[in-house]
Amino acid sequence: MAKPSSKQPAKTSNLIDPRLIRAMSHPIRVHILDILSEGPSSPARMQRRMENVSLNLVSHHVKVLRDLGCIELIKTVSKRGATEHIYRAKERQYFSAEDWLMVDAEDRLPITGIILRMISEDTGRALSEGKIDLLPDNHISRSPLQLDREGWSETVDILARALDEVLEAHNRSAERAYESGETLMTARVAIMHYLIGREDPRESEES
Repeated sequence: MAKPSSKQPAKTSNLIDPRLIRAMSHPIRVHILDILSEGPSSPARMQRRMENVSLNLVSHHVKVLRDLGCIELIKTVSKRGATEHIYRAKERQYFSAEDWLMVDAEDRLPITGIILRMISEDTGRALSEGKIDLLPDNHISRSPLQLDREGWSETVDILARALDEVLEAHNRSAERAYESGETLMTARVAIMHYLIGREDPRESEES
């Protein structure tokens, strides 16, 4: 799931319809789309990856996303006398800067929170599995910056271009694997750029 950029290319702005923006304004739907961006899944499987969310609630939001054309039913599977519905995301979902401004301010923080939580869960899983440094050319960096307003915008644009190139690499990998039969590696790329207080409160003198 991607947050906005100031000059997000038109091809990645899929949320022009205000109905879709409203759909994306709920953190459970954000989580569902993020899971489906990894591959097809069912409401029951997705519910097991969420905390304190009932299957009925997941199914409700799956229906909303399907009605809005964000996801589609691809097959049904019979399991132990029950029918499992398998869905996939029709397209990766993004917010352009314009789309993001159309989301109510009070809805932005929960969406940001769910994205950060998923990043934290992914990172914790990679650490516990011992895979985070398995390849020596992985990338993990933290860069404290001092930016004026123009520098902030420049950084936003640089990261937007990086995201586009990363997703193009993802698509090319899928095409090559289809031809070669190579097993794809499961990976995560997280891009974050945000304001923070000028002084670390931990460094302030005790009164």
